[in-house]
Amino acid sequence: MDDQILVGLCLIVTGVYLVLFWHAPSIAFHGVQSAWLMFVKALPWIAVSMLIAGLLERSFDRNLLYKWFGPGAGIKGVILATLIGSIGTGSRWGAYPLAAAMLAAGASAPSVMAFTTSWMLISIPRLASEFPFLGVKLTITRMLLSYVAAFVAGGLIMLVTGK
Repeated sequence: MDDQILVGLCLIVTGVYLVLFWHAPSIAFHGVQSAWLMFVKALPWIAVSMLIAGLLERSFDRNLLYKWFGPGAGIKGVILATLIGSIGTGSRWGAYPLAAAMLAAGASAPSVMAFTTSWMLISIPRLASEFPFLGVKLTITRMLLSYVAAFVAGGLIMLVTGK
């Protein structure tokens, strides 16, 4: 299924670029140029992320991870994953390899969804830098709503997948 989605997106993007090369070649050329520069910048991060994911996948205690975050963990797994994800730094380069390793080690999709959502939205280590700009009240409100969003995201995945 993932490969079909990727192939479909690739065909759509290729089609858009072909139309642009015909009707607005400068836009298409600059788009390809920008994409190439972004790819070159991201490549080292992608490589490191994949290496980390490989190490983490083999490092997790599968029995413990399955107990706390597996399909049988249910809503408790979603809550725990939300709390643990919130201590992350907020970097996608850290969250997604860790999430992939969790899935490979037996964690459920709802737990991984809650984990990545809370990692991206909450990031307790970043709060100190947020307070001066948004104020304490707005920062705390944003953080609490982000916990709710992560919990709801995991819960929705649980409802959709039935796990």
